[in-house]
Amino acid sequence: MALAYLPGALHAQDANQGAGAAQEAGTPAKPAVKAGKPGEQKDVKDLTAVTVTGIRASLESAESLKQNASQIIDSVTATDINALPDRSVTETLQRISGVTVDHFLADNDPDHPSAEGSGVLIRGLPYVASELNGRDSFSANNGRALGFEDVPAELMEGVDVYKNPSAEIIEGGIGGTVNLRTRMPFDTGKATAFSYGINEGDMSKKSKPSASFLYSNTWKTENLGDFGVLFDVSYSELASRNDGIQTNPYVLRPDTTDSSYYAPDIAAGAPNGEGFVPGDINWQQMDMQRRRIGLYGAFQWRPTKDLELYSQFFRSNYNLHWNEHWVQTNENNYNAVMPEDGTAFTYDGGGVFQNGWMASNAWHGSPSAGPAGNVEYYTDNRMQTQFTRTTDWSNGFKYNISDNMLLTGDLQFVRSISDTLDFSVYDQFYMPPADVNLSGSVPSLTPSDPGYLANPANYYLGAAMDHIEHDYGMERAARLDLEYDFDSDWLRNLRIGVRATDRDAYSNNTNSSYNWGAISQPWMGDYTGPSSLDWLDKVPSWMSEQFTMPDFYRGANLPTTLWFPSNALVGNYAKAIQALYAEEMSGGWCAQGTTDGSCTPGAGMSQNHMNEKTQAAYVSLYFGSPDDRFEGNVGVRLVRTSVSSNGSVTFPSTIAGDASTLTPEQLAMFSGAVEPINGSSDYRNALPSLNLRYKITDDLQWRFAASKAMSRPDISQLNSYLTIGASWGGAAGQESHITGWTGATGGNPDLKPMEANQFDTALEWYFAPAGELYTTVFYKKIKNYITNEISTQVINGQDIAVTGPVNAGDGRVKGFEVGYSQFFSFLPGAWSGLGVQANYTFLQSSKIAGTTSCDPDHNNGSCSSDMIVTNPPLPMAGLSPHSYNLTAMYEHSKWSGRLAWSWRGRYLITSEDSGDTYLPMWNASSGQLDGSVFYRVDKDWQVGLLLNNITDTTTRVLMGPTTYTGNSATNPTTAPAGYVDHNLYTRAIFLNDRRYELVVRAKF
Repeated sequence: MALAYLPGALHAQDANQGAGAAQEAGTPAKPAVKAGKPGEQKDVKDLTAVTVTGIRASLESAESLKQNASQIIDSVTATDINALPDRSVTETLQRISGVTVDHFLADNDPDHPSAEGSGVLIRGLPYVASELNGRDSFSANNGRALGFEDVPAELMEGVDVYKNPSAEIIEGGIGGTVNLRTRMPFDTGKATAFSYGINEGDMSKKSKPSASFLYSNTWKTENLGDFGVLFDVSYSELASRNDGIQTNPYVLRPDTTDSSYYAPDIAAGAPNGEGFVPGDINWQQMDMQRRRIGLYGAFQWRPTKDLELYSQFFRSNYNLHWNEHWVQTNENNYNAVMPEDGTAFTYDGGGVFQNGWMASNAWHGSPSAGPAGNVEYYTDNRMQTQFTRTTDWSNGFKYNISDNMLLTGDLQFVRSISDTLDFSVYDQFYMPPADVNLSGSVPSLTPSDPGYLANPANYYLGAAMDHIEHDYGMERAARLDLEYDFDSDWLRNLRIGVRATDRDAYSNNTNSSYNWGAISQPWMGDYTGPSSLDWLDKVPSWMSEQFTMPDFYRGANLPTTLWFPSNALVGNYAKAIQALYAEEMSGGWCAQGTTDGSCTPGAGMSQNHMNEKTQAAYVSLYFGSPDDRFEGNVGVRLVRTSVSSNGSVTFPSTIAGDASTLTPEQLAMFSGAVEPINGSSDYRNALPSLNLRYKITDDLQWRFAASKAMSRPDISQLNSYLTIGASWGGAAGQESHITGWTGATGGNPDLKPMEANQFDTALEWYFAPAGELYTTVFYKKIKNYITNEISTQVINGQDIAVTGPVNAGDGRVKGFEVGYSQFFSFLPGAWSGLGVQANYTFLQSSKIAGTTSCDPDHNNGSCSSDMIVTNPPLPMAGLSPHSYNLTAMYEHSKWSGRLAWSWRGRYLITSEDSGDTYLPMWNASSGQLDGSVFYRVDKDWQVGLLLNNITDTTTRVLMGPTTYTGNSATNPTTAPAGYVDHNLYTRAIFLNDRRYELVVRAKF
C-alpha cells in the first residue's frame, strides 16, 4: 500500500500513457460495425500523446481489460506480435493470481515431470473450461479441454481467465474459464512480423529451433466493401532431460516375527522395536523431444457498414517423444528387504529408516536364478511417442438489424486426433547387497560388488509392456445470439442466445491397464533352472547395450552404467515383437499391436464410443445508473446434456501356472472374451448469474459476483470399459494359486456433473495506466465432487477390486487473492523503467472423506479385494493452500527485461497412485525463477534472451498417509487393521534442465 500511495497521488503525470481500450471480454468478438453499446465502459484517457510498446503496453492492455470487463477476469496480452511473455501458454497462465500449473506430463502422473507443465488449475480446481476466441475447444487426449501445452504461444494475442462468469459464457468450468485470443485482420491492420530463436537445456545439451511468421492486410473497395486477411504460422522444438530418484513405499516392520516373511531383528534399534523401512530405491533418466507446429488464418469481409462475415481456421500439431532409462527394484513390498547378514539398519527418532546394507530374502525361483541375498532389479528402456492434431474451423456473421439490435451467428467444427505408442522392455538382474543412504538430501546406493553390474551375463530379458492408444474427438457446434440496446437511463441491453453441440469421442485402449507380460521368469512353467532364462550373453547382441547416464542428477552417488534393452530394440516396435517372441517362454507376453500363435488379436485392447449432445439457452440483462457509477448484469443459462457410452469388459486370455488349482468359475473367466457394456445419462442444469460493479471513484471500484457453475465429467471418466486381471502367488512350489483378482476401469457413465455455487467480491484500484492494486475474496460450494476410488464389484461370482471415478460427495473451497502491479515512472532517469508485479492466493478446502486405495504392505504390483483400505480424509487434488508470483520488470530506452518467480505450496497430486504404490501422492512446495532480457535495435528489430528454471528447481514428490489392513494368514504384520501411518515420505526427487533461448523479433 505504501508503494502504491505515492504514484497514486502522482498518477496524473502518466495519464497520457494509457493503452487503447480493449474490447470487453466474455463473448466472441463483436464487430466494429456497431458504434457502441450503452453500458459499455469507455476509456476516457488520452491515447494520442505517447506510443507505448513492450512490457508496459502489454500490462496496460491487460489492466484495461480487467478494469472494463463485466465479469471478474485476469488477462495476459501481447501487444507486440508473437510476444507473449513465455514460450508456452501454461507458463504464461501461471503468472495470473489464482492460477497454478502442474509440472508433470499428465496431472495424475507423479513419475514423469515436464519442462513446460501440463494441467492448469484455477483456485486449486482442475475443472477448467478452455475456449478459443470465445468458443469451446479441446484436444482428443485431454478430454474436454485443450492441452494448453499443445497450443503455440506465438499465435496468441492474449489469454483471459474468467473467475466468475455471466450467463452468456459457455458452461463447463467450475474452476473457471480460460479463453485464448488470436488476432483478427481488421484489428491488426497491415503488418508483417517474424521471430526466430535457438533454445538449449544444460542437461540435454541439444540445440533446437523455433520460428514464427505473421502477415496481415486489409483492403477497401468501392463496391464490395472491406476485406481483411491474416495468416500466422509457428514452429517450435524443444529438447529437455530430467533425472529422478525414487524411494519405494515405507512399510512398518516388526523387530522379530515369522522368519519365512521377515528377517529376525529387521527393526532392531528402532524406537519401540518398530521401524518404517522402504523397499529400496529406483533411479531414472528421461530424454524428451517436443515439436509443435501451429497454423492460424482469419478472413473478414464487411460488404456494408451493417454486415460482417468472418472465417477463422486454427490447427495445432504436437509431437512428443521421450526415452526413459529406469533402474527399478522388483521385490515385493511386504517381505523382501532385510539387512545384509551381520549388519543392522539405522533409524531416526521416529523409527524411519536412515541407512543400511540392503539385501533380500525373497524367493527367486527353484533352483534360484540369482545369488542368495541379492535384490531383484529391472533395467527398463521405455519409449513413448505421441502425436496430437487439433483443428478448429469457425464461420460466422454479425449483422446490425437496426441501430439498437445486433444479431450474431457462428458455426464451429472441431476435430482432434491423438495417437500414442508406449513400449518398454525390461532386463533383469540381481543387485548385490548395497549400502543405501536416505539421510541426506539426495539418496545414494553403493553396491558391494560394482563389477557385477558391468557383466552382461548377469542380466536376462525379463519382460515387456506395450500400450497403444488412438483417441478421436469431433464436435459440431452452432450458436445464435441477439443483443438489444435499450433507450433507457437504467436498462442498457438485453442479450439472449441459444447454442447446440453434438460431440463424438472414440478411444481405443484409452487409460486402460498397460499390457505387461513376462519374457523369461523363474516363476514361469518352462523354468527348470537359471539356464532357462534369456541371459544377455546368449540372446542376439543387438537386443541389449551398455548405457551410461551422464552426470546423473548433477553427480548423485548411484550406479549409472548398466546394461539395458537397446534403443534398436525398443525403438522398433514391430521388429521387437518378433524378436521377443523368439526368445520368450511359453505363455509369455502377447503384444497389443499384432497377433502371433496363441496370442489373442488385440489382446488387452478396449474400444469405446461416447456421444454427447448439449442444448443451451441464456438470457442476460445489463443495467446501470445514468452516471455510470453503478452497473451490472443478471441472467440465467439453461443447459441439457445427453450422454451415451458404449464399451467392453475384457477377461484374461492366458493362465499362468497350474490350471488344476483353479475352480470351474475361475477357469470360466480365463476365456479372453470381450463382452459389451453400455451406459447413458441425461441431466439438466439451471445456471443463474449476477455481476455488479460500483465505481467508488474513477479509479477505485468494487465488484460482486454470484453464480452457479457446472463441470461435466471428463470424457475418459465416462467411457465404459473394464479389463480384468489376476494376481498369482503362494508359497514356494505353489505359485500357480490366484491370490486375488484385479480390475482397472476407465470410466463410469453414471457420473453426475459437478456443480458449484460460487461467490466473489473484489476491490480494485487502478491508480496508473500500468498500476493496479486489487483483492478478491471467493467461496465455492461444490456438489458431486469426482475422485478415483477402489471398490469391490462382483463379476461372475468373483470379488474384484475395481479402480474408477465416483461422485465422492460435497466440498468447499474458499480463499482470497491480492495483486499489485506498477512501473515506478516517477523515479528519475533510467530508474523510471523499474516495475514490479506481485500476487498471492490463499486457498482452503474441505477434505474428502472415505477415499479408498490399496494397502502397500500386502500388494505385489496388484490390488485384490481383500487389500482395500479407507484413507483418512484428504484435500481436493491440485489445491495448494498458498501460491504467489513475484516479477521484477524493467523497460527504459532500448532495454527491457523481467525476472519472474512462481511458487506454490504442497498439494495432492492423486489420492491413489495406481503405478506401484497405491498411496496418495503429493507435490512438495517449490518455486521456479524464469527471466528474459531484450534489446530494441531500432523500431522494427529486437534481440533477446529467454531463461527458464534459473534456480535449478527440485521437484519433490511425497507419499502417504499409509493405511494397513492388519494381519492376514499369508502376510503377517504388527499393525492392527485400520492403523494409519500419517508420515509423508519422500517418494521422488526430480531435476529438469535449466533452459535458455536466443531470440530475434521483427515487425514491419
